[in-house]
Amino acid sequence: MSDLLPLLDADFGYIARLLYERAGIRMGEQKRSLISARLSKRIKALGFSSFGDYLEFLRTSGGDLEFGKLLDLLTTNHSYFYREKEHYDFLVTKVLVPLRAALAQGEARELRIWSAGCAAGEEAYSIAMTIRDSLGEEFRKVDAGILATDISSTVLNEAMEGSYAGAKLKDLPRRFVDSYMATRGQDLWTIRPEVKAMVLFKRLNLMREDFPFKGRFDVVFCRNVMIYFDADSRRRLVASIHRVIKPGGYLFIGHSESIPRDDCPFEYVKPAIYRKAV
Repeated sequence: MSDLLPLLDADFGYIARLLYERAGIRMGEQKRSLISARLSKRIKALGFSSFGDYLEFLRTSGGDLEFGKLLDLLTTNHSYFYREKEHYDFLVTKVLVPLRAALAQGEARELRIWSAGCAAGEEAYSIAMTIRDSLGEEFRKVDAGILATDISSTVLNEAMEGSYAGAKLKDLPRRFVDSYMATRGQDLWTIRPEVKAMVLFKRLNLMREDFPFKGRFDVVFCRNVMIYFDADSRRRLVASIHRVIKPGGYLFIGHSESIPRDDCPFEYVKPAIYRKAV
């Protein structure tokens, strides 16, 4: 414990307010020891001797870049490929199979999917692989695009690099690994270019009042993001997502999350899956 810097009440309060106001993340008193432990090392690495000096840097020359580092340290960007398989099965059955049938009949179609809070890209690339696998030869007829966003520049850089340890692939179907990934050294895998080309990675704060999107989405994945938010932040985010989903489109959230039925603009489909009314 001697390695930890003292975290004064005023400094803790400032960090908690900053996280809530800028990212919608609520850090109560129970998170005080976590903040102290995870930031002390960062503060010393920057050459500062106190939380006060670090926060002054954050207020002035640190700016958005250092705030991103702070977020990386205080939140968990844990993900892996094909997480919560039931969602991908539902995507295939309810979205991709009907789309494939329409494409086979010569109908021109587009497909827009948003991975909100994409972390290091495992979810977005899993979606891309699922689309290609499900549509087969009909894939060439569809205008498919995936937007993947996160507030952390660090994880976005990892996502664009597209290299992953083998442990991240433990739930990915073997045919996906064989078709859409390539080995890159011992126990390291990389996303093939044709899959990378389907995904656009952008930095986005989900707490902004409006999203800068030109069109609307058929499906939004926003999983294991709202666990950091309080009820008001969750309500605002769900309302914002509802505005950018097409009628009949789907929202997937994490299985550890829920949206109160009496305050939800979406129709409940099944646990962790919601639909915008047509």
